[in-house]
Amino acid sequence: MAVQVVMRITFFLLLTTYELAEAAAPIAKPNCSDSCGDIYIPYPFGKTTECYLNNWFKIVCNETGGSLKAFLPSIGMEVLEINLTDPYNDNYFWNDPGLVRLNVPIISSNCKNLSSGNIGGVDISGSPFFFSSYRDKFISVGCDNLALMTSINPMVVVGCNSICVDKSIIKDIKLKNCLGVNCCITTIPSGNQVLNASFRSIKEENKVNEECKYAFLADDKWLSSEDITYNVQFLEYVPVVLEWTASDFITVDPNELRRRNSEEYPTLYGTKYYYCLKGYQGNPYLPTGCQVLHLLFFDC
Repeated sequence: MAVQVVMRITFFLLLTTYELAEAAAPIAKPNCSDSCGDIYIPYPFGKTTECYLNNWFKIVCNETGGSLKAFLPSIGMEVLEINLTDPYNDNYFWNDPGLVRLNVPIISSNCKNLSSGNIGGVDISGSPFFFSSYRDKFISVGCDNLALMTSINPMVVVGCNSICVDKSIIKDIKLKNCLGVNCCITTIPSGNQVLNASFRSIKEENKVNEECKYAFLADDKWLSSEDITYNVQFLEYVPVVLEWTASDFITVDPNELRRRNSEEYPTLYGTKYYYCLKGYQGNPYLPTGCQVLHLLFFDC
């Protein structure tokens, strides 16, 4: 009898797992692939014409070095991750639209190991993508360095500075904290779509400073595990998080949003995004919307 009860409970658990998997709401349009390797691709992103909203969200999935990699050709970058908004399971509560994590180039100046004296810069103006002020930090590595993050004009967005100290003197200090010694870090404002950088000497007598310097935006989760003052010399790209919105192309009226079990929320830079209500999962950008996952209970 005990064996039969165990077998019956096991069967019900397997059945429950199967029905939960079946109940999961889709994230891609019908008959569209929702992945490239281990990267999920939710609508409005997609790999073929009928699967993405427009060319901004087109994903190219190529085999590179024996593995599949995703690229966003509209802004010319490799995709590391795409997320739909889930404000209820996020450390940045209510602050993020959808997120896409990309490999973004480092800006450098006077670095002899590089082919150009000044490399880098990103301009995604006019796109539905914005550098995340909650996820990204502006970092510069260099000695006697005032680094400025600039926009198109070139208007100064933010800046930070770092002094010169011989690393051998402070070898016991963890330089990855980037506290203004050969490296500096600062936050960025929301709604930014341009990354350029300029470098100046802090000391007046060193107006022309030939030392190699770097500047870049980077995902703060990646930064927490890197010794950037040392590793940056070996890197061409670093992970950066962009916010994405589709409200310029998709308008869903309030009644339809309610039917989809979702709501809208405005960003600080004039767009809005959709998200699933608490207790629901799915894709609010699709007609199938967000669905609740029902747990099955059995009396054994």
